[in-house]
Amino acid sequence: MRRLAALLPDTPRFLETRGMLLEGCCEILGSDEGGEGGPSFVARGLYPEEKLVSVVGRPPDEWVAEAVARNEGSGAVIAMPENAASVARTLPGWEMQTAVLHRLGEGGLLWTPRGDVRMLSGPEGLRALPSGLRAGLGAELEGVLGRGTPLAATFVGGVPVSFCYVASETEGLWDVSIDTLEGHRRRGYAASCAAFMVRHMRETRGKEPVWGALETNAASMNLAALLGFVPVDRYFVLEPSGG
Repeated sequence: MRRLAALLPDTPRFLETRGMLLEGCCEILGSDEGGEGGPSFVARGLYPEEKLVSVVGRPPDEWVAEAVARNEGSGAVIAMPENAASVARTLPGWEMQTAVLHRLGEGGLLWTPRGDVRMLSGPEGLRALPSGLRAGLGAELEGVLGRGTPLAATFVGGVPVSFCYVASETEGLWDVSIDTLEGHRRRGYAASCAAFMVRHMRETRGKEPVWGALETNAASMNLAALLGFVPVDRYFVLEPSGG
């Protein structure tokens, strides 16, 4: 898998794909490493809380269909600009949206962490999670802590209300994942949490953040701009309609 990762540049477009390959947490359905224009393959992530498929190059449609079938027709599929039309034809009934990829602009990080923001880890981090988290977020955070993935949280009244963690990482980049509990949004908690994690990853691992947001997600797009991120690329995300 590392051989495949080495064939792709360490850029925002391939962050999730290369992260899965480098960590060895995926399976490869077919692979053509010598095709014109670079390798072609389909990578299917193996984390139970996130059913992710990434399509690279121009693989045969049946490779894509098989990966989705193994995910029982659920989850998300990342398609690149060069293969998005083909993937969409292979998955009728799936909705395709544009994801905008950001990196920090020339001005760097524009937000200074405020309030009580700290790292969570291990069993202590699990105990700190508030009860009553919606099912998807709870499972996601438990999986993150169980894998030892860096996770920061903004605390209010001793309770964590906003979370930022490394969704994926490569040699030089990491993917920002951010979530804030309802009732605590639009108060700067997410911005502080993300800014704290950006500094932590830069100081401890020397890695720079990538912020991916669906073009239709105005809140995420606006938060990225507030922090100093600027668009640098895009790809497409397909999910079952109504999913």
